[in-house]
Amino acid sequence: MITPRFISDLLGAPMAAVVQAEAIAARATADFIKEVGFSNGGDATSSDYGTVRNISFTYNRVNPDGTSQNASITVPLLTIIPIPSLRVAEAEIEFDLALTQPDIHTNGGGSSSSGNQIFDLRNQLKLKGILAKKPVPNAPATSTTANMTVKIKLAQAEPTLGMVQLLNILDSAKKE
Repeated sequence: MITPRFISDLLGAPMAAVVQAEAIAARATADFIKEVGFSNGGDATSSDYGTVRNISFTYNRVNPDGTSQNASITVPLLTIIPIPSLRVAEAEIEFDLALTQPDIHTNGGGSSSSGNQIFDLRNQLKLKGILAKKPVPNAPATSTTANMTVKIKLAQAEPTLGMVQLLNILDSAKKE
């Protein structure tokens, strides 16, 4: 038997999974940068990445006067290889729920002092439901449950003003 869950849990689980997947991808990118871009300067938990791993090239350069000369260039390895970096720009989650039973919690009596019942949390109605098949159009209703189609569209959030300011401070401190 399938146990009904609070709809907030059913809606929140796929969103949490998207966030967790993005965190795993970010960790994989950081590990790649540490492994490929730096020489081993410490153990796996060390914050010291070691020294930058460079790659050198020697090539024949033609000077403005037409003579040729051997030249070399050294660049960090990370500047010439693609770094695997993924992020969730947008996620769309769609599923159907069968509403099964309301769960009413009463957290005390008395009337709201502000008169605003929208944010009055004393009497909360929490709906329970289960994942369900999409109802067949024009089919006779065979149960007393109500169905709900849920579509959640997530997008990458812009950094907050405080985060932008913090990054600017850290960038300025790095340049000094």
